[in-house]
Amino acid sequence: MSAREKIAYLKGLLDGLGPVKDEGQNKIFAGLVDALDALSQEVAEQGVLIEEQRDLYEDLADDCALLDEDLDALERAFAECSGEVYGDEEDEDDEDEDEDEDEDTFDESYLSVTCPSCGYIFYYQPEEYEEDEALQCPGCGKEFPQQNR
Repeated sequence: MSAREKIAYLKGLLDGLGPVKDEGQNKIFAGLVDALDALSQEVAEQGVLIEEQRDLYEDLADDCALLDEDLDALERAFAECSGEVYGDEEDEDDEDEDEDEDEDTFDESYLSVTCPSCGYIFYYQPEEYEEDEALQCPGCGKEFPQQNR
């Protein structure tokens, strides 16, 4: 027998009792049965809400599983594609060596200069200038003589 059925049975018993000597006891039992009835209704309503939440949770779990599968597929596709686009790791090592050579060339062909007027630091290629030719600061525009090479 469920809780609601038991409460209904108690209500029936109270109604079936004839006139009782003590009306106070009858009111107390009726109040208790009403309180139990209200509690059982709330429990039933909470059960419905819990079931709805369970359904929503299951839907969400299904959606997360689908997203996880899609993400895995994208990661596999990217891994396959990146090998074709970016080349093998051996090619990346060759590019690193080329970059090191370019940096060495840059260091050898450019000189760093600080403008004596404004303190602006810039680079220039000495072989592009004659020895007596002045440098012009890109910061303030003033000319000054080249430093000794």
